[in-house]
Amino acid sequence: MAKRQLSLIIGRESKICELTIRQLEAKLRVFEKKYSLSSEEFYERFQEGKIGDDQDFFEWKALFEGVHECRGNKDSILSKASFNI
Repeated sequence: MAKRQLSLIIGRESKICELTIRQLEAKLRVFEKKYSLSSEEFYERFQEGKIGDDQDFFEWKALFEGVHECRGNKDSILSKASFNI
């Protein structure tokens, strides 16, 4: 019974992460289109101080980092699940 519940919880959390990632990526695409720049290239330039300090850029940076954090969380959930189930 506990393994089944754990499996359901892990599945739900993984889906939540995936949904969050898709939502954040949709917001990233708005900035990519607006500035004709990939998020990866933007982030590299931003980190190097080559792109300015417009409010959009700070939001874009936060979204980009949020996607990577969510991916890491999802990977962590799934890797820990393989040890527990």
